[in-house]
Amino acid sequence: MAHKQHNSMPTSGMITLLLIAGVLAVGVLIAGIAGISSSSTVTEIKLNQANSARNLAESGVLYAKGLIASYENQGKTIDEAITALNNNGGVVTVGSSGSFIIVATKSGSNIVITSTGNTTSALASHVIPQSYTLTFTEKQSKDALQGTYTGVSATMSGKYYGSLVTSSNNFNEGVTISGSIDYVGSGVNSYGDNCLHIKGSSIGTNGEDTHVCSDTCVIVDGCVNIYSDIYAQGDVIITNGHVYGDIHSGGNVSLTWAGSVNGSIYAHGTFTKPTGYRQPTNGTVKTGTSIPAKCISYPLPAHETVASNKELIINQKYTFYGTTDINSHSLAYSSIKSSGGSKICFDLSTPNTYINIFNSGNMDINGDVYVRTSASTQCFDYANRVSDIYAANYAEAKRVYMDVLGKVTFNGGSNWFGTVYAGGNISPGGGGKYIGAFYTNGSYNPENHGGIESRFVQSDYVLQNW
Repeated sequence: MAHKQHNSMPTSGMITLLLIAGVLAVGVLIAGIAGISSSSTVTEIKLNQANSARNLAESGVLYAKGLIASYENQGKTIDEAITALNNNGGVVTVGSSGSFIIVATKSGSNIVITSTGNTTSALASHVIPQSYTLTFTEKQSKDALQGTYTGVSATMSGKYYGSLVTSSNNFNEGVTISGSIDYVGSGVNSYGDNCLHIKGSSIGTNGEDTHVCSDTCVIVDGCVNIYSDIYAQGDVIITNGHVYGDIHSGGNVSLTWAGSVNGSIYAHGTFTKPTGYRQPTNGTVKTGTSIPAKCISYPLPAHETVASNKELIINQKYTFYGTTDINSHSLAYSSIKSSGGSKICFDLSTPNTYINIFNSGNMDINGDVYVRTSASTQCFDYANRVSDIYAANYAEAKRVYMDVLGKVTFNGGSNWFGTVYAGGNISPGGGGKYIGAFYTNGSYNPENHGGIESRFVQSDYVLQNW
């Protein structure tokens, strides 16, 4: 199983520190030879010590740059970087040469660094005359956009071939998510705590690079199988389920008789298991390990509001035609509603064409959806009807993008093709089949409809413009 990298050791900072030690050692050696081969004086010694102190202070800045680069690469936050820089009072010893003291403060998305170098003999100290302002770029990964993204809550029921990012969740029994989960919430949920609660049938994909991540704690229940590594800032509790990957916990890990782990367990705190449970895992168990990095996230962009007073009401058949301009904003509406028995067709029969729809109101879909990708068919041929997520032309969903400022509602049995980015809630219908992606800062499936099937396809428009 491929593993998500969550190493907390500031590798770049350590390499920088070793290089610094080597340079300073050479400098001290040269200074010593110079002192032996000439008539050394107290003034010369102090001068050499002052140079060493200045080099140490400058080395502190280099060390800070290396640690910041490492933390950026690991996906850590600016606050975590500042904490690491100020650890141990900011004092870092460099071999026998001396030490430097870093003071790091936060200024927006920047880290302001001051560095003081002190020689071992305490004969000299040097403070960098001006502070250094270093920009910290928190990792924002489009890996967070690999399926369903919700800023408030997600109720998952059915089968999902894609990933989930959410701040609060409810997994119905039998749910299958063949992707990753990133739980970025911290507030009290319906369970009365702030943990990611996992139940259902199956989470993750065996043999693929999927993960379960929580910025809080994780509770595995409901006899679920998890084919992913688990990363949590807090505790991981396996009450009833099976984990076929490793567990990386920033707190404690506990296991009950109904739980098992096939991988290794890495706990920052303690590990507990029932008395007599001799083999809790097929891997190793280590405590006192580093806290893993936080989950990936991605700030959804501002909605593109295209002025329009055209209300689109579809009672029979309606066709959206593709254009060669991937950034076209010509399809703009104040609201969209299709009635029961209506039919919508996305005509993508011309290669390399795109359909972008901008809706400043709500969208309510009740009818069927068709997709034409070949000139040899007619738009509303039965073969073009979206009836499941396994259609031969499923990948063409990358060419359909819809920005809806309001809420989006699919009634029972209504399916969809393409990416939907909503300002309000997204409500899939019971038994709905969806190919593409759903993004919202609101809630997903707040009505708790079941029997949903969803297959992720990355939008070309999102890849280019977000």
